This record gives sequence, structure tokens and C-alpha cells, in this order.
Amino acid sequence: MLRLPVRLTPAGPRTTRLVAVALGLELIAGLGAVTLLDRPEAPAVREVTPRARIAPDVSTAEADRLQERVERERAVRELLAERAGALVRRDKDSFLAVVDPAAVVLRARQAALFDALEQVPLQTWRYRVDVTTERPADAVLDRKYGRDRWWAPDVALEYALAGYDDRPTVAEHHLTFVKRDGRWLLGADDDFEDVGLATPRALWDRGPVVSERVGDVLVLGRPTARRLLRNVASLTAAAVPRVDRVWGADWRRGAVVVVPTSAEEMSELLGNDSDLSQIAAVATAELGGGASEFDPSGDRILVNPDTFGRLGQLGRRVVLTHELTHVATRRSTGPAVPAWLAEGFADYVGYQDVDLPLALSARELRKDVRAGRPPAALPVDADFHGGNARLAQAYEQSWLAVRLLADQHGQEALLRFYRAVGARRGGVPATAAVDQALRAELGTSTSALTRAWRSSLQRDLG
Repeated sequence: MLRLPVRLTPAGPRTTRLVAVALGLELIAGLGAVTLLDRPEAPAVREVTPRARIAPDVSTAEADRLQERVERERAVRELLAERAGALVRRDKDSFLAVVDPAAVVLRARQAALFDALEQVPLQTWRYRVDVTTERPADAVLDRKYGRDRWWAPDVALEYALAGYDDRPTVAEHHLTFVKRDGRWLLGADDDFEDVGLATPRALWDRGPVVSERVGDVLVLGRPTARRLLRNVASLTAAAVPRVDRVWGADWRRGAVVVVPTSAEEMSELLGNDSDLSQIAAVATAELGGGASEFDPSGDRILVNPDTFGRLGQLGRRVVLTHELTHVATRRSTGPAVPAWLAEGFADYVGYQDVDLPLALSARELRKDVRAGRPPAALPVDADFHGGNARLAQAYEQSWLAVRLLADQHGQEALLRFYRAVGARRGGVPATAAVDQALRAELGTSTSALTRAWRSSLQRDLG
């Protein structure tokens, strides 16, 4: 099959970010150390220690426990700062020095992680600790590490790729810190998997990573797939001007493409168990804000090697241009944009200057129309689920609906319509946003579009 469907997998409606409470700068439960930064015009200020702030009626034992807690929080923050700094400056010995020597498997994984990141252009890699939330007492971990000798606060890893990410991607890590010979160390990252708190494994957590660059396109994948990575990089870079010709050049004009080892690994990277058997590639992003705020970042294109590898060069070109269109339009594709419009527009750009008869590019839909089963309405979002047996028809229907709008009203009018729908906020339903934008920008309506679209399918495919 020349072309397999591609789809946009949006991230969640908002990004969960852990709030860091920095020791030495903020009070922690009323007991944190307070340090005033020296200024040239101000006299030196003595640090007020937590012990000095404890009320007179607090017992010595309780004061000791509180002091230990403050020292533990400071030690863990320093540990994570050293870990992040060692990674950025490529100091492997220091990176591993904060890992518990008794955690042999973890140390081996961390060494492999360090090596895997060598070709990844990191701009930011840092950790944020939320000391107000932590795992409760656990008898199993008490036996494993010793009572009061382990601690598991909420930790967020924030990382950004240089030249590609406007702000860091955030991943919640579920780490255990252990006290060995008076020193706090990283002891585990998998103690809480059995309660649904698994630390996410990025591409570099799963094996060696190499990179290929063409223009402003960065492709990350495995050393064993270098030929495929080079092909993906070249095709994606070549898609940039094709997207420009339709959408315009006001976008990042590049992309990060991730090529995992298999569809199974791709599903794990996406954090779901979706059926990817019909999926050649997926565009993802972190979406910030709520109904009135939309601030996407961290765009990635993930290529499914199992499916993508079966495509010819023209099919790969269409797929990657489609996905790059999602990257270009991300900031204009607000929550009111229905899947049929987002996917149909991406295919509209993907098929620009592709000379293929509809008998091939709309093959599945053509079969339905000729069998007397034309669609009654535009696809709904649920039709784009990877497991839908009629996924190809959903894409073909959407593409031909968008193409019809361009044919009837012109490409510039189509762009105004798309941006108008994407700009709607405040929880406006997609159906209302589309109909309002059709009326305001194109002087038509959803019902009129549907009638014209169904008529065109009978004419062009029947």
C-alpha cells in the first residue's frame, strides 16, 4: 500500500509541573533555612538555621528529627544538581558517584543512559523536587533499605533540546533516595512500578542513541538503523519548503524526529497501548494551559519503523510532510479544532504536488462509494483511533473535505478558516467553532459543506 494513514496523537490537556520549593530560598513547612543573598550595599546577614526557628516547647528529639529532615532535603537537592551538572558537562564519574554502589543494576542502567545521551544536544537537564509530597511509610522498603534510611519525594525531570525546544519537557520520575554511611544517594527508580508509578523511559533509557541532522531537522534513533535515519532526515528537511508554500514560514521550520526500534517501543514511548499497525508516524507535543490558554511545546515526530519501512519513497514523503504540517500548525491548532480538520489539512499539505489518481490516494473510500456506502457525515474524533478498522476512510474523507474547501474558496480562505477555528477558546465545542468559522470566513455552513462534500464524493469516486 503506497500510503498508510498517519494520525496526530495530542498530549493531555495540560502539563503537570511539580513546584520546586528551594531550600535556602523558601520556608519548608515553616522550618526551612532562610539565606539572604549578599548585596554590595547591604551588611552581611547571618543565616537563620531551622533549629533557631523551632518553638521553645518542641522537644529535643523532635528538633533533631526536623533538623535531619532539612538536611536530607538539602542533600537530595545537591545530589540531583550534581547529577544534572555532571551529565551536561559529560563527567561520567561524577554522574555515577551519586548512585548507590549497592544498586548494581541501577548503576549499569545509569552508565548506559549517560553514554546514550552523548549525541543528544541537551540545552537543559535539571530536576525539581516537591518536598510537600512523598511516598508514605512502606514496610517493604523499610526492610530493603532500613527504617528512616530511604526517602521518595516527587521529582520532575525537565529537559530541553538545544535549538528545538522553547521550554523544557517535563517527566515525573519516581525515585528512591537512600542513606549510606551518612550520605544520601540515588537508590532506585523502579520501587513504585507495582502501584502504577513507573518512571518513564525515554529513547535514551532504552538503548544507544545516534543522531542525524539535515538542515534544521534532527533525527534520533538506533545505531543499527542509520540508513533509515538518514532517509528520514532528508525527507523531513525536504518537506519544510512544501509546508512553507501552504502554511507560510512563521513556524519553527524544523523538527525533532524519533525513530524507535519497533512499534512496541514506539507505543511504550507514547505511554499507551494503542494499535499502531495502521500508523506510519505520530506527531506529539506537550500542551500547556486550560480552556483559555494554549501553549504547546516539545513537538516530536515519532516514526513507526514497522509500518514506515514498508512504504516507498513517495509514501514516506507524504507521511513526513503530513506530520511536519502538524508541527507547523501546532500553535494554531487549538482545542476546538476537530480531528477531521487537523488531519485533513495535514493530508492536504502532504499531497501537494503529488500526482496520484484518487483510485490510489482515496482507494478505501472509493470502494465504499462504489458499493453504495458513501459517508453520511464528516468523521468524528473517535474515528481516528488506531484500532478503527475504517481508519483509512476517516483520513480520506477528511482530506477530500479540506481539499473541497480549498477548491471552492481558495487556499488563503482555507487558512483563515483553519486559524479561526484554532483560535477559539473558552470550551467552545468543535461543532460550534467550525460552523461559526465557516459562516464568518467562507460564507457557508457545516450542513452546506457536508452536502457539497457528499456530492463531490459521488462525482469523483463513484
